[in-house]
Amino acid sequence: MDPNVFYSIQSGPIWDWRVAVDLFAGGVGVGAFLFAILLSRFGEQRYQRLAQTAAIIAPFLVMLGLAFLFWKVGNKTNVYQMAINLAPSSLMWWGFLIQSALVALGLIHAWQWLDRAPNAARDRLGLLVGALALLVGVYHGLLLAVLTSHPIWASGSMVLMAVLAFTTTGVAGALVAHLLRMTVAGRSDEEGELTGYVDGLRPVRTVLLLALALMLANFFFWWVDLSFGSLESAQALAAAWSAYGPLLLLAGIGLGLVVPLVLIAWFFGNAPVSKPALTLSAIGLASLLVLVGGFAIRYAVVMGGQVSLPISVF
Repeated sequence: MDPNVFYSIQSGPIWDWRVAVDLFAGGVGVGAFLFAILLSRFGEQRYQRLAQTAAIIAPFLVMLGLAFLFWKVGNKTNVYQMAINLAPSSLMWWGFLIQSALVALGLIHAWQWLDRAPNAARDRLGLLVGALALLVGVYHGLLLAVLTSHPIWASGSMVLMAVLAFTTTGVAGALVAHLLRMTVAGRSDEEGELTGYVDGLRPVRTVLLLALALMLANFFFWWVDLSFGSLESAQALAAAWSAYGPLLLLAGIGLGLVVPLVLIAWFFGNAPVSKPALTLSAIGLASLLVLVGGFAIRYAVVMGGQVSLPISVF
């Protein structure tokens, strides 16, 4: 018998762009779930179509993200092993369990939304789906933060970024999907006048503006924490910034946060009420930019956290 043992070690980053897609698509789905539930319980009747759109796209976005994650898994039987073995000390095991439950119950919730009539059973299920969605959103942040060997990720800012990211991209994704639905079906399929519809979106505008502003602040404090922290943290930030800084700054923060902030604040604060279609177009553009920036941020953070340090540190 040959006594030699050979190990197959993956070269380069352990997590690639497919993990970024999983975190991004899953985050949009999580945010859409919560957006649908909040609109259903607290929104006006004319926004039930928007809630319906958000509820239907949500589970499919989570499934899309998981599909990319399974594609990334080197040995597909690992997923089967995770399903049949108990590992309560593993964060990924809990994530697999919660996301599986979210997809299964989310599909039932989406099916219940095919009829927009009030449904007590749907409302009760929505509370459970919302709780699971929130757990998945926090899990996405913890998945990075618990890896203390990666200074870029090992921070509470990663958890807060995940929460703010699913808030902004979830709302933006639902709005983009719904505006496409309105365009295909004709704007007349919405109950009420467009003017009233736009005016009623002001609470959504406020949530988006607040979440975008908090994301900007979170990035600033994350940068300060790394820059003035340990030598390893400062070196990790420098290495990540050298490789992915332009993408994060221009596409993620610039196009994904600053430009949508300006667009949403300007059109809701200054656009004439007599031109609601123009305001809806601005909302659509801002939401699309939030999605583009959201993926750029996820990609830059996932890949940047794995950049080799310039020198060895102790």
